[in-house]
Amino acid sequence: MSGINQTRAIPAGTPAVWCGDSVTQGTGASATAKRYSTLASGELNLTEHNYAKTNAGYLIDGNTISMQLDAANADAGYPHDQVGYVFLMAGLTDSYESLANMRQTVADTIAKAKRLFPVARIVVGVGPGCIPDATDAEAIARQGHVLTAITLAGTSADALVIHNMRAICGSDHDMHATGINPNDEGMRLLAQAVVTSVDADKGEPLDTPVTDLTRVYSSPGADWASRQVNAQRKREASKKEANRPTGTELTQLTSKLDELTQAQGLQQVILQQQQEQLAEQQRMLKEQQDQFAAQQKQLKSVQDQQASMLSTLQSQQTQLGQMQSNLENSIRSYINTNLVPTLNANFAKVDDRFDTLEARVGKLEQGTPA
Repeated sequence: MSGINQTRAIPAGTPAVWCGDSVTQGTGASATAKRYSTLASGELNLTEHNYAKTNAGYLIDGNTISMQLDAANADAGYPHDQVGYVFLMAGLTDSYESLANMRQTVADTIAKAKRLFPVARIVVGVGPGCIPDATDAEAIARQGHVLTAITLAGTSADALVIHNMRAICGSDHDMHATGINPNDEGMRLLAQAVVTSVDADKGEPLDTPVTDLTRVYSSPGADWASRQVNAQRKREASKKEANRPTGTELTQLTSKLDELTQAQGLQQVILQQQQEQLAEQQRMLKEQQDQFAAQQKQLKSVQDQQASMLSTLQSQQTQLGQMQSNLENSIRSYINTNLVPTLNANFAKVDDRFDTLEARVGKLEQGTPA
């Protein structure tokens, strides 16, 4: 058995760490003093250190039981090496969809509690709280698988497991405040369940056997009285042994069979969830493959369009080059055919006129009439 020595008395005022959801936080109770963690701590002579938060759970992103253990570890207001109990009280807020990871996460959380508080007895309360009115049978069954995962993880980790605390209040309106939160009466019954389990877990020192068998000879009456006392002791010891919290071998066997049945049921559900997840992953993969094929088709279409546009552009470039060549040839031909002869003729006329002008100027210079 891990944790503190359960056969010795726990000193009054021993620190106890409480982690959980709104139920452990005390929502629904008329006063903090009436929440079940406070009531149970008082009955067990423990000093309560409560780190519970609304909507917390083992697998609630950003609001896990593990984070509450971190908060407890960061609290320097009491000696952590003297913490006698760590109560992990949750399960009703965790999702059925995360069932495949639940058992391992609970086991990891218990292991963390043992590391942070090495002498403490770890107590796993499985789903303390109420069943809201709107909860249907399927939801209750699904939540039962979550609680089974927590139970099996706690049992495997050698924690003290308080089984199916959800059944203590159930859907009884006389114990129900709001949501999963019990009222004062529900809190009282939850506390009673915790105290009973912890007391049973402590056990009792075995009855002191009669080892001195040396007969003392005295009067017959005294010898008869001695035999009667010894017989009475044996009967009381037998009664205590028969009524020990561990139960009879038949009870233990029945409990083991129940645990095995629950484990098999849980494993079947996990397998079904994994198959559904695999089918969903295959569907998503097929969808992605179809999208990829469509994108490839679109890409091929775009590439074909680009190739067509490139071919058209090349053709247009060829045509433009041909047009430019034709234009150059046309200009060159026009210049050679029209402009050059005209310019030559004009230049000739200009030359003739210059010659005529020079002749006239010469005559004027000689005084000869032009």
